[in-house]
Amino acid sequence: MNQNSSNPKKQIFMFRIQITILTLILMILITLTSCKQVPEAHAASDKCRLVWNDDPTSTITIIWDQLAGKQPAVFYGKKDFGRKYWKYKNQQTPARKLIDYYLMNTCYAKLENLEPDQTYYFVIKDSVGVSNRFYFLTAPDKPKAFTFITGGDTKSVSPSLESGRASNTMVAKLRPLFVLFNGDFTSGNGTRPDYWHRWLKDWDSLTTTQDGRKIPIVPVHGNHENGNKSILNKIFDAPFQHGDSTNLYYSFSFGDKFFHVIVLNSEIDVGGSQREWLKADLEDHKDFCFKIAGYHKPFRPHTSKKKDNDYQYDQWAELFYDFGLDLAIEADSHMHKITYPLKPSNDEYSHHGFVRDDEKGTLFIGEGSWGAKHRVNDDDKPWTFQSGSFNQIKWIHVWPEGVDQPAFMEIFTVITSQYDEALNQTFFVDEVESLTEENVFKIPENINLYLDSNSRKSVKYPFYLNK
Repeated sequence: MNQNSSNPKKQIFMFRIQITILTLILMILITLTSCKQVPEAHAASDKCRLVWNDDPTSTITIIWDQLAGKQPAVFYGKKDFGRKYWKYKNQQTPARKLIDYYLMNTCYAKLENLEPDQTYYFVIKDSVGVSNRFYFLTAPDKPKAFTFITGGDTKSVSPSLESGRASNTMVAKLRPLFVLFNGDFTSGNGTRPDYWHRWLKDWDSLTTTQDGRKIPIVPVHGNHENGNKSILNKIFDAPFQHGDSTNLYYSFSFGDKFFHVIVLNSEIDVGGSQREWLKADLEDHKDFCFKIAGYHKPFRPHTSKKKDNDYQYDQWAELFYDFGLDLAIEADSHMHKITYPLKPSNDEYSHHGFVRDDEKGTLFIGEGSWGAKHRVNDDDKPWTFQSGSFNQIKWIHVWPEGVDQPAFMEIFTVITSQYDEALNQTFFVDEVESLTEENVFKIPENINLYLDSNSRKSVKYPFYLNK
């Protein structure tokens, strides 16, 4: 008789050893299966930009130029897995592609059903490889403090090109929730592919933070896009009205009746259907805490090099005041300006169709010079509060109502570069402290803020808070 078969204790011992060995083998197989190596090759995606063109609490559009390869997709989720694309919970293939348009194969991936006020990490994967890991923030769905940056007017050749790059770099250092870009992206009329490639590459590389956060852009049509009045829909998937991609104006909100953004188009008919749309949009959002509008051409430019836009004033100014628009953001003139809060009027006390109204008036700010060479500010009005000549962006802090304070906006004018009389440039970016996600309201060290004659470094709205 076999002694092993007659020894129950020994049989149990051997059985346990076999089970242990099998378990170890299974664990090794599982580990080898799950521990894929991070791909060494990088995806053939280029010129990546993120756009807000819908509800920013739950959607975002990721756009890129697909240089080569097949089957591109965005892999994303709320946990950071670096470039290990297979670990991300969600993936989205492009819902729209535009092949060989302006020498780009543009892919548009719209991420939907996102959670508000969250951080999402993502990579772009294709048959060539996997991109770097990036991340973005969704907008809050209730009143919450945030910052945003606005400005406009860049050029495609030096020295203005370098000024625009300085302003781009400042975006990454300040980490706003989004950027409202007020038109004139390139030199010329917006139809040169090489200029767009340069702008998009600069935006992709310079506005991305050191830890990989990408800042969404909200694009506005300017006169240097007039050679192709649908171009912002092609480049940024910007919304349009009435089934016509040249009717490029739109709006969105976030924060539960806290903040409403209107994007207007000064380069098409500002009356007619656009005026009716604006009136209906303002009516629908009249109860929001803050309403702002961005458009390119100013009603009343603050340089003699530009003419007044009377027809635009006639179509929009009264609507702004009647429905309580808080902030009107203008560009085009390549300079800095902030007005007092204004009411449209043509009585004996008005000037250029406005009078000061600190209680209910609209604050007009601008006027461009993100990168384009600044013009002289030689056409101030009696209701001009500040003006200056330099390259600049507006950095705006938005605060909800608190226990002992009203809701307010605080507007900082950040000087990014300047020319002297010999046209030599000085840049004010490299030494500026980079903010973190934990201190986005901090005034960073070495930042060059515009100071008015009263050494005021910011302007607050409602205006009585400046007293």
